[in-house]
Amino acid sequence: MTSVPADNLASELVDRCYGLLAPMGWPARLSALMELHDQLRDEFVDFQEFCDVFPRFIEQLVDRLDGAEVTCFEQAQVMANSANKLHRDAAGAWLARHYAREAR
Repeated sequence: MTSVPADNLASELVDRCYGLLAPMGWPARLSALMELHDQLRDEFVDFQEFCDVFPRFIEQLVDRLDGAEVTCFEQAQVMANSANKLHRDAAGAWLARHYAREAR
């Protein structure tokens, strides 16, 4: 079930942040998104609303950045927080491959 107000708020956040995040690489995006996460968590009165909006924001942001193919650890960290299961699965698969190589 999709919450229209949560989707609308997530879209508004993407519209506001995309121009700042688009020229950055994934390491800088992750850093900026971590700061935004903490700021938004403090600003939302209703924690459940925050939990509905933030993953949708990440989903829409990743889609707009055309970031479905994971290329680095920081991108995987961002995508692991997406509302989209395909994003989360791609992040998990990348992390599993990366750490499997590291363990050898």
